[in-house]
Amino acid sequence: MNNLEEIEKYAKENYVPIARKQTIDFILSLIKEKNFSSFLEIGTAIGYTSINVALLNKNINIVTIEHDLERATIAKKNFIDFHLDNQIKLIIDDAMFVELNQKFDLIFIDASKKRNDFFLNKFSSNLNEGGIIIIDNMNLDDFWIDAKIKKKEKFHKINDEFKKELLKKEEYNVQIREDIGDGIAIITKK
Repeated sequence: MNNLEEIEKYAKENYVPIARKQTIDFILSLIKEKNFSSFLEIGTAIGYTSINVALLNKNINIVTIEHDLERATIAKKNFIDFHLDNQIKLIIDDAMFVELNQKFDLIFIDASKKRNDFFLNKFSSNLNEGGIIIIDNMNLDDFWIDAKIKKKEKFHKINDEFKKELLKKEEYNVQIREDIGDGIAIITKK
């Protein structure tokens, strides 16, 4: 795929979850405003978010993690098609088992919703001082349209409990913005 519109179309036609444009716009404006130079993404899917970030500034160091081999293969091809494969490091593995020593200005968690708390705890040590963590899909509005009601209810319950626990965490300043995309949590360390 050679342009963002093709990726968006592919994602829609193949039910691949990618961040909404409003979420991408928020991330890009945050990177510009804070002059961030490093980005970690948990949940690459087909590379849409990382490509948007890389196109913003060729000097941003990007690491992205995807466990689904089929999606990771598409993402890798997309990075090559956009000539961004030198700027974006793709790790094909389950983020639960990936250990990184690098520090990042911005960490974007857009992976398994039931593992949001795990990923927040695991990767918060990779956040630079003054950095920000964003967690996507706080509303779960797009949650599998054809999913069974019990499954939807289960995931909404998990997500609601995560939001409540997130707001109780004393080590973070947390803002939940349900008006951006599918809802995002914006997290900074105190």
